[in-house]
Amino acid sequence: MADFVNWYNTEHLHSSIGYVTPNEMRSGKAYEIFNKRNEVMETAKIQHPERWESQKSKVWKAAERVILNKDRTI
Repeated sequence: MADFVNWYNTEHLHSSIGYVTPNEMRSGKAYEIFNKRNEVMETAKIQHPERWESQKSKVWKAAERVILNKDRTI
């Protein structure tokens, strides 16, 4: 179980927190990752504007709030 918890917190990329690990989010490293992703996207748009004519690029940012196992009303 300890191996799973370690993997889950340090390696597994979570979609609900922007495809970073919980450890990256807790440590603040996620903000560096999001900034780098956004820089790469902007550079790509500048170098190849024709690829972005029909769509907007994703803007990576930290989730304001994450709820795990949210109660579901039936």
